[in-house]
Amino acid sequence: MRKIVLLLSFVSFFSCGEKQEAPVSPIDFQKSFLDPLEVNTTRSVNLLPEAREVAGEWLAYATAQNEIQNLENSTGQEILSSANNLVQIMENLRTTIPDALKSTAVEARVNVLYTKAQLLHQISNKKQKNPDEILELAEDMITEFDNFKLQLNELFLKTPENFEIELDREFEESLEPDSTGTIPLFMERE
Repeated sequence: MRKIVLLLSFVSFFSCGEKQEAPVSPIDFQKSFLDPLEVNTTRSVNLLPEAREVAGEWLAYATAQNEIQNLENSTGQEILSSANNLVQIMENLRTTIPDALKSTAVEARVNVLYTKAQLLHQISNKKQKNPDEILELAEDMITEFDNFKLQLNELFLKTPENFEIELDREFEESLEPDSTGTIPLFMERE
């Protein structure tokens, strides 16, 4: 009996000892939340006049464009705090597309923006936030917004058929005689 008590005491002594866990090393990030967002693109997309006219009446577009411009000058911490607003703005953009701009391609671009905003929001709610990941996703949103503007412009580009009709019209106008009765196309060059 004495051996059993001694054996149980011995086993309990070693099993109750403090277990040492390997220390968790902190993750090294290349950037911090105080670093400003660095947009690595030289491309800047401006809307064509026709697209600008339609988008100018679209309040959700103006709000989204303003928020994207704010992202370009933000730090990681500011991006974290605006993540929830971005989701709401992109949701509003997605649900209020004007009929003049509705197309599968435009809707796809808006869905990409909404998805990126959702991802940014999810990452910003993590316990351990990664500034590299957040800044990269914010940069992606800026690039995707430029892609969205390109898609809006494509809606207003002339098709080859329209281009041919316009060229024919200009050619016919050039065949009309001027005030002197001379056809400008065949005027002598001086």
